[in-house]
Amino acid sequence: MSTTVQRLLTDYHPSSRGARPSLLARAIETLSVWRQRVREKRALARLDERDWHDFGASSSDVFAELRRPFWRAPPQA
Repeated sequence: MSTTVQRLLTDYHPSSRGARPSLLARAIETLSVWRQRVREKRALARLDERDWHDFGASSSDVFAELRRPFWRAPPQA
């Protein structure tokens, strides 16, 4: 593959062309976000109360986060 073609493929982003992302692109992005949330929830569940206080979270904050389904976005601060 030529360098020019490779650069065009790797630098392409649907929103950079002014076009709306395809359904497939949006689905992939959504699944990626959901997987990241699952990983973060698992990491949060492994922490102890001392760790929560280190980053300013109370036990009720942590339990509320762990109860919220991964497909629901966290509330905006």
